[in-house]
Amino acid sequence: MRLPTQILLLGAILTNSARANETAPDVPATPTPDAPAPAPGAEPVVRLEPVIVTADIWETPLEKISASVSVYDGAELAGEGVRHFGDLANQVPNLTYTGGTSRPRYFQIRGVGENSQFEGEAPDSTVRFLVDDLDFTGIGTVGGTFDVRQVEVLRGPQAGAFGANAAGGVVRLVTNDPTPVWTGAVESSVGTEGLFEGGFAVGGPLIESNPEKLMFRFSLHQHVSDGYLHNAFLDEDTNERDELMSRLKLTWNPSAVWRWDTTVFYADVDNGYDQFALDNNGRYTYSDEPGEDLQVSIAGSVRGVYSGWQDVRFTTVTTGAWTDSTYSYDSDWNSVYTHPDAYKSFLEIVRDRAATSQEFRFDSVDQEDALGWVDRWTLGAYVSRLDEESAYSTDAVTQAASDYVADNYALFGQMAHDFTGRTRAILGLRGEYVDQHSRVDGDGSGTVDFRPQFDDSLVGGKLTLEHDLTARHTGFVSVARGYKAGGVSVDANIDPSVDPLTFETEDLWNYEAGLRGHWFDQRLFGELTYFYLERSNTQLRGSVGDTDDYRYYTINGEDASVHGLESSLKYRFTKAWSAYGSLGLMRSQRDAFALPNGSVADERELAATPAYGYTVRLRYREPRDGWFGNVELVGRDEYYESESSDETRSAFQVVNASLGYAWREWTFSVWARNLLDEEYEQRVFFFGNDPTNGYAATRYESRADPRQLGVSARYDF
Repeated sequence: MRLPTQILLLGAILTNSARANETAPDVPATPTPDAPAPAPGAEPVVRLEPVIVTADIWETPLEKISASVSVYDGAELAGEGVRHFGDLANQVPNLTYTGGTSRPRYFQIRGVGENSQFEGEAPDSTVRFLVDDLDFTGIGTVGGTFDVRQVEVLRGPQAGAFGANAAGGVVRLVTNDPTPVWTGAVESSVGTEGLFEGGFAVGGPLIESNPEKLMFRFSLHQHVSDGYLHNAFLDEDTNERDELMSRLKLTWNPSAVWRWDTTVFYADVDNGYDQFALDNNGRYTYSDEPGEDLQVSIAGSVRGVYSGWQDVRFTTVTTGAWTDSTYSYDSDWNSVYTHPDAYKSFLEIVRDRAATSQEFRFDSVDQEDALGWVDRWTLGAYVSRLDEESAYSTDAVTQAASDYVADNYALFGQMAHDFTGRTRAILGLRGEYVDQHSRVDGDGSGTVDFRPQFDDSLVGGKLTLEHDLTARHTGFVSVARGYKAGGVSVDANIDPSVDPLTFETEDLWNYEAGLRGHWFDQRLFGELTYFYLERSNTQLRGSVGDTDDYRYYTINGEDASVHGLESSLKYRFTKAWSAYGSLGLMRSQRDAFALPNGSVADERELAATPAYGYTVRLRYREPRDGWFGNVELVGRDEYYESESSDETRSAFQVVNASLGYAWREWTFSVWARNLLDEEYEQRVFFFGNDPTNGYAATRYESRADPRQLGVSARYDF
């Protein structure tokens, strides 16, 4: 679905013309009490802008939050050529992702998280992927960053938090909200690999006489590219991307005590998927039936806040997301079938997902003695349902189907007590009941029918002690108990005599100690968190088979542990020059465990736990009009691809850069992703698929994106 540039530009011109004919209300500048004007003749004070984290249960300034969090500014990401969360993922300390799809959508934090959802695997819920209040976990192809205010990543179990449980952590894209004054932007990019992008965003008051009563924000973005792989047999670009995303946000203040925020989201993704070749050349494929990675999502949320009570604020959040998707690929990766042992197969998985949720919460308004000994508190309830119907077929399986349903009911709360003005304790608790069941219907050609069911009552929480070392430095220690709920199998190919139909809940204990704050008159912001994560009854996904005949299972292994640190520093030398660095370190250990076939997997490191990952960036941007630029180095160590394979992904170092000029409302930039064309993998398999070597187990690789160059232009109004 390609949207011509002319339509985007016309929309901008019309909107800007309408705005020019209106008289926007004057917005007086608000003085900042803690930022006095410099003395005459003194050097201007240069400070970093404050950042608020919204994905935690209490919205908290980044320099005060007692958790391991990374926040990325949306405007800065746009200037660096970041168009999707997948472009940013390698920069996030101790976050990894798994390819095998047209866009990254399976994420792991500190080694916790799934790496796929093939035909026999249940939906992923370990690392939550949110766009505002909308949950797209496991289907994060829609994670575009156009008109995004900031990207937040919370690491570690979030069992004590609001909303859905997240055993590994949370990724949240926070988009721009409606405003009482007219604002907007038009953006376009072109680049190598046939890249074309166009975006349009506009927002403002719908009632000019009372601009804060009813406001809106609308955005529309189209991405088209050929992809970096070429199918030599078909002489076509079969990894093309064609992505359309739109969003409408409304804010309604009907009275002084009610506020309603509504979001409607639509995405239509029509991407190709054809990434592997038997010769591992990394640039060409030879499939005669290339696959697709399609997704159509319609989602919405309604958030209401009532502040009419003296001491309590009430919030309700209702969400719903409906997604139809198709994931397919040429299983044999071949177009020539002259070998006597050659096989021909094409696999297609069609899914229909419906996810709904409802949350109610009550928050104290007063921040001191809100409830006697409790100085601040929150109490809430959460209920959700995920219903996913799947159907898959190969040349051998004509039609196998499954229906997976997960119901979750939770009560959660958090309270804080101030021992002194500088020391406080925070306790969060969560009780949850999960009920999962699936219906699996085979097609009679070796597949089976079964109806597994799993339910469990779970308790999680977090206890934190915070201490303000100074007015600008905070230290904390915390212990959290998380859980990764058990579940059911959805694979019609399993052998019920060997493979488990259900698996048990995994328990996680997470210990953290951290320090964060400002130094050098707020020119430097730094954070450092050490963590130790214990996992018991560890859930491990695996598969058995070769060519296009696989069985997928999830089992419970023994104990595992991960420890390491996450750190970042940002320093502003002058108003124009700044530097940034981040570092993630991990060491992990997994006990040996028994596989369903009776063999034993050896003790080793966990998958998705690279020993190190880092980002170093130097940025220049003049305060108003003028030049800006950015150069960064992103690196990561090798690590195991999965728990069922000893194959590793290679270490890599990637250079990204951008250079641009801002003039009044216009911004122009040239940018490069992977400037030095570093070759590294985004997905690795080890199995037999080549008839010429007798189907001997072989390493197969899908390469990450190579160098891409582009030019962008943006007009803000």
